[in-house]
Amino acid sequence: MRLPIKFFLLAFIPLLALAQVPQLPGDMHTWAAASIDMVFREDFRNAEEEAKKIIKKYPDHPSGYFFQAAVLDAWMLRHQSRRRETEFFRLCDQAVERAEKILAKDRDDEWARFFMGGAEGYKGTYEARYDRFVTAFRHGWKGVSIFQNMASSGSRIPDIQFGIGTYDYWRSALMKMLWWMPGVSDNRSVGIAKLKEVMENGIYSRAAAAMVLIDIYLNECAFADALELANEMIKKFPRASVFRWGQAAAFQGLEMHEDAIKAYQFLLSRNEIDPSSNHYNSVISRVGMARSMVATGKFDSALEHLAAVNRYDLSKDIRKRLDKAFSEANSLRRQAESRAGK
Repeated sequence: MRLPIKFFLLAFIPLLALAQVPQLPGDMHTWAAASIDMVFREDFRNAEEEAKKIIKKYPDHPSGYFFQAAVLDAWMLRHQSRRRETEFFRLCDQAVERAEKILAKDRDDEWARFFMGGAEGYKGTYEARYDRFVTAFRHGWKGVSIFQNMASSGSRIPDIQFGIGTYDYWRSALMKMLWWMPGVSDNRSVGIAKLKEVMENGIYSRAAAAMVLIDIYLNECAFADALELANEMIKKFPRASVFRWGQAAAFQGLEMHEDAIKAYQFLLSRNEIDPSSNHYNSVISRVGMARSMVATGKFDSALEHLAAVNRYDLSKDIRKRLDKAFSEANSLRRQAESRAGK
């Protein structure tokens, strides 16, 4: 099961959508929308510059710090790197601090609450990416609680349902695995419905909702739905690796192995020429390709990729995070070796 480690990445929508909700200043929205659009186009340098424009003009508002943190988190997710972790947490804390100062004067400022909840949620999902679940839950619950209180108070910002819907689904999905724990209602369908609503009406979270829904569909083994949505988002953001990973996994779930091999090869090719690569994604790509190659009898090709996995110079941290992938690689290697030449 893929962890929902991407809860608070955002996406661009037209300015007209602001008509039904409290409006941010026009230039703030324009810079934020441009920044997040560039994130999904993987133009991280310019995405960060757009976010910094907000901080420069509105240093006392939480939004600029939030959107810059979003860029750093997206970059670290894309490269599976912790290189900018300290700066990321500092920006999240700055967003929370600015929001608290605004709310001390105006408790009804919905956007201040939104960015406070989003910043806390960002910290939670980042911690979950590295299996630091105690702090992940603490931060994540702070964020979700803020959004739930906003919903109860009749907030007109549709994006709050992104955090709530994500929480509703994954809490139910994870609790379902703990079958001996009574009294936990199954809100998976409720969470999915909220995320679909955000895809239609969200201001800053449409692409993020699609990203989470792909993970959810994969977890539900609804591979056709995952593939359809991944393909739709790739048309909009052809450089967004997050949707390419979902597409590759959906192909394998549907046993469309030739398509899966091509999808993983595309990701591998990009990662192999990436100067920021720590080889995490390359290992995942090669194991994914080998998985489909073994399934289709391409044992020699699978063994070539599995051998390449062991030639990467990996840091101790990255190797530890790849324990599951290396375990699968060993299993695939034994299968391929036993069946090659037969």
